[in-house]
Amino acid sequence: MPNEHNDYVRDLVFALKKLPGIGERTARRLAFHILSQNDAAAFGLANSIINAKKHVNLCKICFNLSSEEELCPICSDGSRNSKMLCIVENPEIIYVFEKSGNYNGYYHVLHGLINPLEGIGPDDIKIEELVNRVANGGFEEIVIALNPNSNGEATSFYIQKLLAPYNVNITALARGIPVGSDLEYVDKNTLAEAISGRKKF
Repeated sequence: MPNEHNDYVRDLVFALKKLPGIGERTARRLAFHILSQNDAAAFGLANSIINAKKHVNLCKICFNLSSEEELCPICSDGSRNSKMLCIVENPEIIYVFEKSGNYNGYYHVLHGLINPLEGIGPDDIKIEELVNRVANGGFEEIVIALNPNSNGEATSFYIQKLLAPYNVNITALARGIPVGSDLEYVDKNTLAEAISGRKKF
């Protein structure tokens, strides 16, 4: 088995460590697992990543993931509630919301949160595009569905201030979700209750 002093193994471990939630030990274990697989399995994984990067784009309206089409399936669905817009941090949250089955409006993906400690400001995420959508979209309710942590709260308040001049009802998820948790890990029943019991921001 190759050891971590091998430059190729070291590079693979370093690349895996960049994934969210992956530390040194897990990255090393994943690297050794990948290298222990037969060529078909290892190259299959690599090709899946390459093909996804080549063919998955961002929706021109909401910035959700979309496979080679300009609009994602949700933005293309005219049967959804056009008066509601839900703001989420990343595309993964949309999957969680859709699985809950309690929301039928449209989405806006910020692709991050304001985080001064990491040098991420409002211009680094899709906030300007959000304001433009609200100004032109005819929405009646904006649901701010960001993680209940310090960055999520700061981003929520910033968005609320920007959208205050517009004639929209701004709501937030009910507080059944534990503070500091990540929405992608919340079970669908808790999330469904948080959506149904949303309150004015």
